[in-house]
Amino acid sequence: MGGSEFVWIGKAILLLQLIPGILGWGKDGHYTVCKIAQGYLSEDASVAVKELLPDSAQGDLASVCSWADEIRFHYHWSGPLHYIDTPDFRCNYNYSHNLTEALMFLSHFIGDIHQVWDNMIIESAVKMFYGSDLSMMIQAIQRNITDGWSNDILPWESCSLDQTACPDPYASESINLACKFAYRNAAPGSTLEDDYFLSRLPVVEKRLAQGGVRLAATLNQTGVQAWSTEGHVMVCQIAQGLLEPDAAHAVQMLLPDYVNGNLSALCVWPDQIRHWYKYRWTSPLHFIDTPDEACNFHYKRDCHDPHGLKDMCVAGAIQNFTTQLSHYREGTSDRRHNMTEALLFVSHFMGDIHQVWDREIILTAAKDYYGKDMDLLRQDIEANFTHGLWREDVTSWTDCSDMFTCVNKWAVESVNIACHWGYKDVESGETLDDDYFNSRLPIVMKRIAQGGVRLAMILNRVFGDSEEDVEAAST
Repeated sequence: MGGSEFVWIGKAILLLQLIPGILGWGKDGHYTVCKIAQGYLSEDASVAVKELLPDSAQGDLASVCSWADEIRFHYHWSGPLHYIDTPDFRCNYNYSHNLTEALMFLSHFIGDIHQVWDNMIIESAVKMFYGSDLSMMIQAIQRNITDGWSNDILPWESCSLDQTACPDPYASESINLACKFAYRNAAPGSTLEDDYFLSRLPVVEKRLAQGGVRLAATLNQTGVQAWSTEGHVMVCQIAQGLLEPDAAHAVQMLLPDYVNGNLSALCVWPDQIRHWYKYRWTSPLHFIDTPDEACNFHYKRDCHDPHGLKDMCVAGAIQNFTTQLSHYREGTSDRRHNMTEALLFVSHFMGDIHQVWDREIILTAAKDYYGKDMDLLRQDIEANFTHGLWREDVTSWTDCSDMFTCVNKWAVESVNIACHWGYKDVESGETLDDDYFNSRLPIVMKRIAQGGVRLAMILNRVFGDSEEDVEAAST
């Protein structure tokens, strides 16, 4: 996790205490946001956070989430970063040091940007409904995240493709809520009654939940390795461009409205939610764990976990979610959410199974040859299989009589490439030079192409009119 990522986030989130003179959420609100977030961190992000926290925090991010308030008058430059001072009566928003401090600022400011009221509603709720125990309120919010609001997590977490965090919409949400609910129908100097607190409490609890979810998603994203956003997005963009009309329509129907039909906008979603309690079972599905020194793949050996569960690897996941999608035409409206998730999992795992290196080769190529423009890199990849170097290979790439055989073949390809090219002739701890990146780049580009072409093949089959296609895709 590079220092520049945290510093960038710290600078990008110029955040808010919405109404001038407002007290802010105080310690309780910020503690709640960070406690929720820490419960949903990925393993990599959790390790990084604990390494960055001062010893006095004992690994507890929530314990330092008010640090940014405590030092704001020592760090005078940080004072304006706690709020957005909009003109009076304006109900809209327009945004024209070290890693430990960056982490603590970020964690605090994510709380600030979701803030609508001061700490009084939180304190009143804790006293009235939770026996003055803040941890009980946090647990209640966490239950709502996993149950009542579970279908809202996707839009809460989603950012545009080139952003790790989305401060603009977060700020707009808070300002809209402040104008609509905060002091509406409350005259200056009046005492706010219980009805006021009770009617606003659900809004406050939801903002605390959103702050926690989004802080976790941001920290998880800064720590993501593998292909991360770039590789998965290109696989999905390539695939969507190759969809036949029936498949394109089905994909459009299954995607949530807010992505405007863009499959690639959600291709990293399975990485973002893999450590949520509801989805923890999916974590082993992102990779194939072959024995040390084993340069081969055996399904029965590598896809069965120690407890006897079968299909617990990326190859098994693709097969199972493809089978689920093959029942799309039989589905009813109440099954649409499960079908949507199956689509997103298949799309993501098709990237995972073709992955050999982490994202650094992709980022290096984009920087050195494409002016950091991922679209140009993707267009080069597409040109290679439409009328370039790989045009005669596409038929063999999509040769697939049954799904079990295909996923095994794709997994074997990746294991073989990793063994022969991954870190061949590279000593442990050695810095990889330009020759290494340049010699491996064509392999990475080809794996991205194969992932996209094969994903399109699967979706065309499962969503096509032909019974034979559906059967081939699901058996």
